[in-house]
Amino acid sequence: MKKRKIKSRGKSETREILEIVNFIKDRMLTKDEGATKDDVAQIRTDLRDIRQELKDIKHRLDVLEEQFKNLKGVTREIDELRDRVKMIEKQLAARR
Repeated sequence: MKKRKIKSRGKSETREILEIVNFIKDRMLTKDEGATKDDVAQIRTDLRDIRQELKDIKHRLDVLEEQFKNLKGVTREIDELRDRVKMIEKQLAARR
């Protein structure tokens, strides 16, 4: 019995690994479909612009928070916007 459990677990692990490999393979670009150096450069420029805009948004939120720190509703909205900016930054960092 123990051997069967080990074998079945091994088969399921192998099946899981194959599923992962097939998932990756299905999403990979071929050499002909790949991005050119110019495409990559444009993406980097776009990401730099997005990061700069997020930085500007953070600064503007700081200013608003300082101006409206006595109004709880506004500061809550500012905190929510900060959380959204952080989420976007994490997604951008994960894609690097």
